Amino acid sequence: MIEKLYAVHVAALILFLVSNAFPFLTFEVLGNSSQATFSTAIQYLYEEGDYLLAVAVLMTTLVVPFSRIVIFLLLFAPLHHGRVPRFAPHLLKTLEDITPWGMLDVFLVGVLVSIVKLVKMGTIIPGISLWSFAALILILAYGESIFESHPIWERIEKAQHKGQVKTFRRLRS
Repeated sequence: MIEKLYAVHVAALILFLVSNAFPFLTFEVLGNSSQATFSTAIQYLYEEGDYLLAVAVLMTTLVVPFSRIVIFLLLFAPLHHGRVPRFAPHLLKTLEDITPWGMLDVFLVGVLVSIVKLVKMGTIIPGISLWSFAALILILAYGESIFESHPIWERIEKAQHKGQVKTFRRLRS
C-alpha cells in the first residue's frame, strides 16, 4: 500500500504542477482570445470584489490540495524507505483535518458547467491544464480509495515501542 500511495502522490504532484503552470482553457470571441489559469480565475474574482469567493477558490483548489499532496509525500517517502518520520502523527492528524476542504472535483464540475454555457458565446479550447487537472482528480480519488490510516498508526506505535519515534499521544479519534 505504501509504495502505491507514494507513487500516486508523486504523480499527483507532477499533475498538480502541470495543471497550474499552463492555461486551463482559451476562450475566443470574434477573433479575440483570452487564456484562463487557476491563478487568473482567482485574481479575477478578487478584482471583481468577490473576496470571500476568491479565498475559498484559492483554499479549496490550490492550497489544500497542494498541502495534502505534500503531506502524503512527507509521510510516505520515509515509510517507503523503511523509516517512520517523527512528525508522522502530526501529519496524519493534519491530513484528517484538511481532507474535507480539498474540493477539486466540485471545482471541475463548476468549470464544466461554465464551459457548456460559454460554448454558445464563442469558441472554447481546452488546454493541457484541463486534461492534467482531470487526471489529477482521478489519481487523487484512487489514492483516497486505497489509503487506510490504521496500518500507518500501527507502524508508528511499533516504532514508538522500539524507541525510533518519540512517544506521542495518539491523535486520531
